[in-house]
Amino acid sequence: MSAGCRKPCGAWPLRRARPYDRRHERRRPRRGGTRAAPRRAGPAPRAAAAAPPVALPRSGAPARRLALVAVGAAAAFALTRTGGGDPSPDAHAQRAGSTSATHVALRPLGPTVTGAAARRAIVPILMYHVIAAPPPGTPYPQLWVTPEAFAAQMHALATAGYHGITLAEAFAAWEHGARIPEHPVVVSFDDGYRSHSTAAAPVLKTLGWPGVLNLEIDNAGAGGIALWRLKRLVRDGWEIDSHTVTHPDLTTLGPDALREELARSRAWIERELGVPADFFCYPAGKYDPTVVTAVRAAGYRGATSELPGAATARSDPYLLPRVRVSGTDSATSVLAALTPA
Repeated sequence: MSAGCRKPCGAWPLRRARPYDRRHERRRPRRGGTRAAPRRAGPAPRAAAAAPPVALPRSGAPARRLALVAVGAAAAFALTRTGGGDPSPDAHAQRAGSTSATHVALRPLGPTVTGAAARRAIVPILMYHVIAAPPPGTPYPQLWVTPEAFAAQMHALATAGYHGITLAEAFAAWEHGARIPEHPVVVSFDDGYRSHSTAAAPVLKTLGWPGVLNLEIDNAGAGGIALWRLKRLVRDGWEIDSHTVTHPDLTTLGPDALREELARSRAWIERELGVPADFFCYPAGKYDPTVVTAVRAAGYRGATSELPGAATARSDPYLLPRVRVSGTDSATSVLAALTPA
């Protein structure tokens, strides 16, 4: 199989995004299998930024006043770096997850809401796999979306007033009322393929949007997405979340193997990419109560599933629904799936 795709997650048709009601919860059919690829080592996490130097005037009353202003500015900088003071909703958004404060501050968000309106935000989470044309005879061709179709879908959403955010920003809005676009959308990608960096990332970058990559660690390297490409996605403001190490059916694992998949994948992301891995994505959407409990115990703040619908603050944070995008979807059908009935 080309384009670095060896076994994408399960295949299901696109459904209209509605706030998910757990009373109608149902599980996806299972599909097993594992993959393997060499892993790579990387440098230590980047150090935190230092406070800017303060230049003090030499003498005189005006100089003393300027010196006091400069010292106060330096103190304020140090306070924001250490999280002191009473954080505003925007501060929660800027410190949340893997997206840096710089990316949040500079990203075009369009009209935004905060407070109670942000806590009520409906956030559709799009689910993509490979962004490439499917080779003839490939299994699950519906999981392949051509670069042209993906670009058309993203530009259609932007024209309709949507703005991309990360899961961390969605949680900051739901939990703290942090600033969020009036029409937010999370663009997520499962597994970790080269096309996420070469085909999807440039489109999102032109819009000023981040992506959310649910990374299978065994796909970081040959046959998948190179470590240097992952680091570039992080620099561009992407959120990197855990999708296990080997993409197993978690419901078939014993307690030790389950903990290993959850802990090793998160530790690899934090060690090699220098960013937190606060969210999880169930491989092929397979879970049971034991798996959900283990994800929570591993320290993840939430997890995405393959349940259909749009996420809200009332959704189970460990069973967040998503909107599947298939190879047959057009920009119009994707936009319609995000529009409430």
